[in-house]
Amino acid sequence: MNSPKKSRRSSVILNYLSIILILIIFYLVKLLGISKIYLLFEIIPIVILIITFKSAFLNTNFWKMTHTSSKKLDERELQVVYKATTFSYTIFTVACLVIIYSFNLTGIGSIDVVLAASLLYFAHTLPAAIIAFTQK
Repeated sequence: MNSPKKSRRSSVILNYLSIILILIIFYLVKLLGISKIYLLFEIIPIVILIITFKSAFLNTNFWKMTHTSSKKLDERELQVVYKATTFSYTIFTVACLVIIYSFNLTGIGSIDVVLAASLLYFAHTLPAAIIAFTQK
């Protein structure tokens, strides 16, 4: 039987893999000039994204914890959120720089709204994902 921590981790990983799959499908259609009808395949990872968001972030209350005013958190929760937020924004900064330089050096083009929305989602969920991986 899966432990709750292992289940949370699996949900987080599947959640981020679904974002990556959405981006892969989008950029394959865009860069290879494939018919836009193939964008309908994004429905599958979008459904997975929604389901895993619920199990990884909402059901665990990690989303609420990382998006609550510090005045409403106890001392331990405040420390956990602070560490997760600090670490997550370090990861986010590096990820953004890698993406920006990759787009620039490969000549893929400009960063469009799908990637920008994915990065925004990543920024908001990463602190909760770190808590899911590090806390009991």
